[in-house]
Amino acid sequence: MNKKSILLASLSHLACDVNGGTLPALLPFLINDYGFSYSAATSLMLAYSSLSSVIQPLFGFLSDRISKPWLIPLGILLAGLGMASIGFLQSYWAIFAVVALSGTGAALFHPEGARFAGKVSGNSPGTGLSLFSVGGNTGHVLGPMLAVALIHVFGMRGTAALALIAVCMASLMFIQIADMPPEKQQQPTAPLQDNAGDALPRNNWKEFSKLTVSIICRSALMVGFSAFIPLYWIGHFGQSEASGAFALTLYGAFGVFSNIMGGVLADRIGYRIIRISHMLLVPVAILFPLVDSLYAAYALLIPLGFSLYAPFSSIVVLGQRYLARNIGFASGITLGLATTMGGILAPVLGKIADTWGLGATLQTMSAFAVLGTLFAFLLASPSRKLPE
Repeated sequence: MNKKSILLASLSHLACDVNGGTLPALLPFLINDYGFSYSAATSLMLAYSSLSSVIQPLFGFLSDRISKPWLIPLGILLAGLGMASIGFLQSYWAIFAVVALSGTGAALFHPEGARFAGKVSGNSPGTGLSLFSVGGNTGHVLGPMLAVALIHVFGMRGTAALALIAVCMASLMFIQIADMPPEKQQQPTAPLQDNAGDALPRNNWKEFSKLTVSIICRSALMVGFSAFIPLYWIGHFGQSEASGAFALTLYGAFGVFSNIMGGVLADRIGYRIIRISHMLLVPVAILFPLVDSLYAAYALLIPLGFSLYAPFSSIVVLGQRYLARNIGFASGITLGLATTMGGILAPVLGKIADTWGLGATLQTMSAFAVLGTLFAFLLASPSRKLPE
């Protein structure tokens, strides 16, 4: 494993995903300042995800044929500039457009970023991809508190700091890519052989389809909890925006730790970590909207973060095993749907919140936990085992 390259990939992932992390924390301010409804505000999660859901698998498919590492800095730049523009706009549809631009940037980044991380992970893809994903998870963790701090100090225009982060990291990545030897910039992984020259197994689309359903359900939960944890803390427990952002940050912090632990476990016990985490997810998702104690809700953030984030690297690696001849496309689906399909479902959850309340929304989300767990247990072992 090339530790320096993995670190660079992880920092790039952080710079990209910190923008998505700020969005849920910005929703309460947009609701209070501009009078947006829950459904209108959560539709911004759709804006972040809608174009991404199409573009990310497409670019992943293209990266299987022609690697484009310059998409990494371009994606970071678009993600940051789009989200930074929110503080300078008041029109709902203008905000919707720049959030969509930010989501498009994230879509451009992830397939090529995952491919880069996979190449430099050597014989430890689970650990390598978990470290790569830790950067993105850390961005989601830092995003809420960063957004609240910037707005409290500078007002809504404090979001401009996100553009500064994006420009700096995109510049570093551009320099790094420019210094790479030409053959490493343009030569994608061989479509029919692995790095050792062994023939790759045929793509298993049936099992990959099952995995995709499980990912969509997990995505709905990840995006749903990210959007509604701060709103639930404010609307149900009567806490401040800062307290809501802190709860979201705490949930994400547990997720980062669980992601690292899940990556290590993936290299030891393989894809079984996916089933283990789903076994925990169902009771936690059902219990979460039923507790009335603020401290109990804080405590549930621990198993919730573990069950949603621990299987992340295993899902990516398992998807690449099922589609061994189309790793870029597999990465686009396994990484892309984690932030896209859940965002598409966010307006539906927002409408439920407007009609029946926040508690009903969280109860609805438990159905996704049950369905995702069912498909997780239907998955067959890939033709090539995960590293043990």
